[in-house]
Amino acid sequence: MKKLAVCLLLILLACLPALAEEAQDITERCVIAVSQDKKNIAAMTDSDYYTYWTGKKNNYVEITAPAGEPLYGLYVSWGHLTPWEARAFDAATGEWRTVYATEEAFYNQYIPLPEGYAAIRLVNTDKEGYEMKVSELHVLGQGEVPGWVQRWKDFGGKADLVLLITDPGDEYLFFGGLLPTYIAQGKEIMLCECVNTIAAYKSQLLDGAWMCGLRNYPYMAYFRPNMSTTLQGQYDNWSEVQFVRHVSRIMRMYKPDVLVTHSKNGEGIDGGHRVCADAAIRSLTTAMDEKYDVGYGYANWGNWKVKKLYLHLYGDQETILDYDTPLDYYGGRTAREMAEEAYALQDYQRKSLKGRNLTFGEGVCDGSAFGLAYSQVGEDTGAGDLFEHLD
Repeated sequence: MKKLAVCLLLILLACLPALAEEAQDITERCVIAVSQDKKNIAAMTDSDYYTYWTGKKNNYVEITAPAGEPLYGLYVSWGHLTPWEARAFDAATGEWRTVYATEEAFYNQYIPLPEGYAAIRLVNTDKEGYEMKVSELHVLGQGEVPGWVQRWKDFGGKADLVLLITDPGDEYLFFGGLLPTYIAQGKEIMLCECVNTIAAYKSQLLDGAWMCGLRNYPYMAYFRPNMSTTLQGQYDNWSEVQFVRHVSRIMRMYKPDVLVTHSKNGEGIDGGHRVCADAAIRSLTTAMDEKYDVGYGYANWGNWKVKKLYLHLYGDQETILDYDTPLDYYGGRTAREMAEEAYALQDYQRKSLKGRNLTFGEGVCDGSAFGLAYSQVGEDTGAGDLFEHLD
């Protein structure tokens, strides 16, 4: 019996490499056709987030697999999100039937097709007439999903940490290696971004976050990218009531132990940063007031008060995070190295730096120094950990 068990174990081990073989990107060997906007077919495979194919209601992209190589997955970057379905041709009925649909609204999205299909259509099913835009399309064969394919989680639980930023790229430019540091520690993190930028910038934000190991899909708000340099000017642009209410809802939704956001003076350059800090401080009261935002925020999520609130470059007694120690989670790379590589993917911030006299990692872009603006658990002792007294 023992010999039989050993033989069975050896057989299973021999099968493991085949089971774990990575799926190949077979896009180049597929035939891609569209129902309209034929001149922009190539935009879906040009590795450029700024170009896209566009389809109106009921229009589609049709992908036909190479002979003998069924389609087992699609990885799509959307130029505009609308309701859609993946449909496969049913030879028995002569019709295209729905094989995948979701309410998840991810700008970079993996579509699993575990049964394998000879042909698939991505169909715009929006009833309001909005256009479906496909920026990038990758087709996968059979096997394990490659690590570069982003498979986001729509997080609805309690977070350990919320990082509240104004623009894509702020998470590295003004907060340095904070995300890599706490991702490596296994913290449940929600990245919450305020400005409603173009789809290309959102995909770049996702690329950087995924590379650092974040798996909770970031929260992306709807505030317009019309920036002021002052606190009141920015509140006038965005609506003070709406923005403070929004931050309070984020607190109630994700119930973080630690909230981190921008400098109270907006790093000296940006009203969007200033209102993030101001609304975060005010949320200590508003998110605990059952009469505030009663019909939406309180009714849906109840009240919540963070245990610790940190502002970038705040106060005299700052907590300095160590971004230069090699981390096993990243194979010996440091949090600073991961942040710099992720930041290199962010066009939005790199373009905005021109003429603003900012240098990554220096001055107001030193993302390692944070001040404790509020605490339920006592003062920090200089241990260099935003979770001091919590763990």
